[in-house]
Amino acid sequence: RAGGSMFNVVRMKDAIPIPASELDKPRYIAVTNQIEEKYANRVLIDVGLCICLFEIVELGDSMMYQSDSAVHVRAEFTLVVFRPFMGEVLTGTISRSSPEGLWLSVGFFENIFVPPHFMQDGTEWDGELNMWVWKSEHGNAYLDPSHGAVLFRVTNSKFRQVKAPSRAPPAAEAEKKSDYEQREEEPPFQIMASIKDDGLGLVIWWRG
Repeated sequence: RAGGSMFNVVRMKDAIPIPASELDKPRYIAVTNQIEEKYANRVLIDVGLCICLFEIVELGDSMMYQSDSAVHVRAEFTLVVFRPFMGEVLTGTISRSSPEGLWLSVGFFENIFVPPHFMQDGTEWDGELNMWVWKSEHGNAYLDPSHGAVLFRVTNSKFRQVKAPSRAPPAAEAEKKSDYEQREEEPPFQIMASIKDDGLGLVIWWRG
């Protein structure tokens, strides 16, 4: 883990295929490009969300196969990965709300979920406003996306194997799924979070 932050640096070994169209480039550059293409924005189960290549540690032998025009280069490298630690407090924004809970975003990652039991005591769903409201002796505080930044604490990380389709579905089939249904599909990597404690929730709640 790098510096105890939400970003880690992880070491990987892989045989990186360099397509024929890239073979005229310097080996280091070609491998770098293919690692970025393969791993950037990809979820590695039990590791996290890959952000970018950090460093190529070593380039090994090159291999060719009769059925493949690419050259496969054995490489050892490090990646910058997003996976905050349990208990870490981060700043995000509200991306959407529903009776099931609250979804937060940190810009490049939006699968952060706050269930109702991890909201401040007295928080209720307002069906007319379509947002959560924290009702206390001081009045009503609305979890309104327009009210700015949210502080939240990471409680858990969930990974799920997702089988990528071998080809894109026909347009007619794709249209059968509503936007809501597509959003509700469980993602391969999800962070569970809490805004229950003092100092958590909308930043403006705690400004003196």
